[in-house]
Amino acid sequence: MRNGFVSGIVTGSIIGATAGMYAASKMTPRQKRRFMRQGKKMLFGMLDGMGMF
Repeated sequence: MRNGFVSGIVTGSIIGATAGMYAASKMTPRQKRRFMRQGKKMLFGMLDGMGMF
């Protein structure tokens, strides 16, 4: 089960990163800055919630 879970997380991360890069390529510079700020906040919130770091 653990191996499948880890591979699912890796696959989801790759898909998410690809979608994010595609979306960022279509944004204006102002939208990119806002997106990055929100993304950092969300990432650190998730990591804090999971207790990883």
